[in-house]
Amino acid sequence: MFKNRSMEIAADADDGTAVALPEAPRLGWLAALRAAAAATPDGLPLPDYLVKHYWWAYLWRPAVWFFDHQVIINAIVFGQYRKLTNETLRLLQPHSAGSTLLIASAYGNMITKLAGALAGKPLTVCDVAPIQLEHVHAKLVAAGLDQRVQLDLMNAESLDYGRDQFDTAFMFLLLHELPPAPRRRALDEMLRVLKPGGSLVLAEYGADAHRHWFHRVRLLRWIFGSAEPFLPSLWKEDIDALVAASAAVHGKHVVAQEKVSIFRGFYRVWRYRVAQA
Repeated sequence: MFKNRSMEIAADADDGTAVALPEAPRLGWLAALRAAAAATPDGLPLPDYLVKHYWWAYLWRPAVWFFDHQVIINAIVFGQYRKLTNETLRLLQPHSAGSTLLIASAYGNMITKLAGALAGKPLTVCDVAPIQLEHVHAKLVAAGLDQRVQLDLMNAESLDYGRDQFDTAFMFLLLHELPPAPRRRALDEMLRVLKPGGSLVLAEYGADAHRHWFHRVRLLRWIFGSAEPFLPSLWKEDIDALVAASAAVHGKHVVAQEKVSIFRGFYRVWRYRVAQA
């Protein structure tokens, strides 16, 4: 169904024998639920921040079913989902996108719409959570598009793809869910696997410029920061500088080609062209 492209996990002991583990402590019901949701037999460790802060949204099976309804997703992004997906698809330019990589699966119809628009051009989706790949595979099968998309189990911070492998790469509402250090590593990897001449597209929350009233109301800022603990750091991040620094690590540079503001700047979709330095 999908490939585990993770690194092999070392044996339990030097001689390959099983190591006896101490009895696990009793957990409270919430901790036990989180541990059960985060359990994966595939050998790729889940990031701590994902298990701690987002298990209830991305790892717990009832939540995966619940959140992946268009009406729910649209409500979460204040009615902007269609515009976000449409602008992302437009900037991806599917007619000329070539081989395309989506880092981290996305709820909604973003992947099925893109797979259809690419008209047979290669599309790869990688995610660190097996349940997310299982879920998107089921959607692709239902749409008759499963043969057009490669699904890989992989951590965005350590992609098992070759340098300069993809013509286009994008993230859809992912950066704000990563702590600053993993955010930088994920962008570093994204720029590593992109070919010179390729394109990078980021759909994200906008910067905190106090233009939107959501930014100006202290209670709302607290609610957003509680639900999305790494969003406040992204609000303050200079994305242009961050992307440029990640490109420089791999001897490349980026040029911003188009920047779209959505919902009075609360969201944004940006496209960059990647070139050899």
